Amino acid sequence: MNKYLPTIGIEIHTQLATKSKMFCGCDNDSKTAEPNTNVCPVCLALPGALPVINKGAVELAIKLGHGLNAKIATHTSFDRKNYFYPDSPKGYQITQMDEPIIQQGFVEILIEGEFKKIGVHHAHLEEDAGKSTHPAGASYSLVDFNRAGTPLVEIVSDPDMHTPTEAKRYLQEVYNIATTLGITHGDMEHGNFKFDLNISVSDTDKLGTRTELKNLNSFRNAERALKYEIQRQIDLLEDGEEITQETRGWNDSKGITVSQRGKEHAHDYRYFPEPDLPPLELQVDFITTIQKSVSSVVLPIIVRRELSELGLTSNEQDILIGQAKTRDIFNDTTKILQPKLHKKAVNWLVGDYQAWMTENSEAKSQLTAENLTDLIELVEADSISSKTAKEIFGEVVLGADPNKLIADKGLTQVSDDTELKKIISELITQNPQAVADYQSGNAKAAGFFVGQVMQATKGQANPGKANTLVLKLLEAHTNE
Repeated sequence: MNKYLPTIGIEIHTQLATKSKMFCGCDNDSKTAEPNTNVCPVCLALPGALPVINKGAVELAIKLGHGLNAKIATHTSFDRKNYFYPDSPKGYQITQMDEPIIQQGFVEILIEGEFKKIGVHHAHLEEDAGKSTHPAGASYSLVDFNRAGTPLVEIVSDPDMHTPTEAKRYLQEVYNIATTLGITHGDMEHGNFKFDLNISVSDTDKLGTRTELKNLNSFRNAERALKYEIQRQIDLLEDGEEITQETRGWNDSKGITVSQRGKEHAHDYRYFPEPDLPPLELQVDFITTIQKSVSSVVLPIIVRRELSELGLTSNEQDILIGQAKTRDIFNDTTKILQPKLHKKAVNWLVGDYQAWMTENSEAKSQLTAENLTDLIELVEADSISSKTAKEIFGEVVLGADPNKLIADKGLTQVSDDTELKKIISELITQNPQAVADYQSGNAKAAGFFVGQVMQATKGQANPGKANTLVLKLLEAHTNE
């Protein structure tokens, strides 16, 4: 057993899905707009331009606090974090150092079949910087200020994680909460959800010297980076060397972490209260109203608990919770489908639906909870076979009504005992040799009759019922 205990804390930076920026009225679109078109004197930091707090960003922060099981501060304020970088036109960032809006929450994660709480120390509102581009071979850099002033919430965990898997689960759970509540668009490739990982190892009760892994935007890479960094620190300690407190980056192609700079401390940023913004006083009624607006939203942990009770693996749970469209379909389906059939919905969404999306595009999917429910209930009622359901599933995903499909195509399954008995009796009369084979102990003869029933009904007979009735009538014929 390894004598070193890793300790992990995480800072998540999630861009808020507001229409405008954090402190001005500019369009909050840094993804599709032409460079430096969504800018104004405020986000360009021109002299005399004053910030105004975005009410929508505050409302989203309150909703996020609900999802994080946290307290919302009725009194909160903003501070200046001073640093120089070309993509920060003001020379400082407006953030919340001393009085964050979200305080003392927790997130539950599922690890090896057990739920574990990870503390959320706080989460605060702030603004993003612009985007720097460094053209290959050029002696200059380009800066796009469309992103400058984009609203962010930084979510700071307690150092409650001790394995890369726990950290990955925590990141996934926070991402699922934020996207489920509509806090962020969740486009990780475009920086909607980034994170910094703080990691130390120690063989005593005291925390070791930590390093920070900066600006990751992939759950898989977070897990890989932590595995590497933990082992790197252990190897250094085993060799009698000291850990340097520093900021490191993840080199994906080489699978290693690399030193970037010495780790800054809070005093390096010379924090002080933002003089251009008054403290933000939030009325309890206002907070309650915002929280009630999302109280009916089914949070991921609730779905995960239900899925655990259904016996789903972690990977199956991740599919249903981590894919927004799949998650919405499942949540809506469970509201109208009998609880005993929820596992059937899971099987369709995790199996056939994922296979369809692999061959097609999720954007083309028109699958609804109503149509999926109808399809499941048609199979359950023996109106169609599972085979038929799979054959028409692609059309159902594209928006077709399964009831109309089977009616138009004449696919209704033959399950009527009287009709099936009539067909089987005629087949027994027409095939005396097969009857004799059955009577002499050839079990395959029964399969022959089932096949003939399926052929006679053009595949629409209920196979299970056909098999039962074939055996029953053959036995009756034998005993005559």
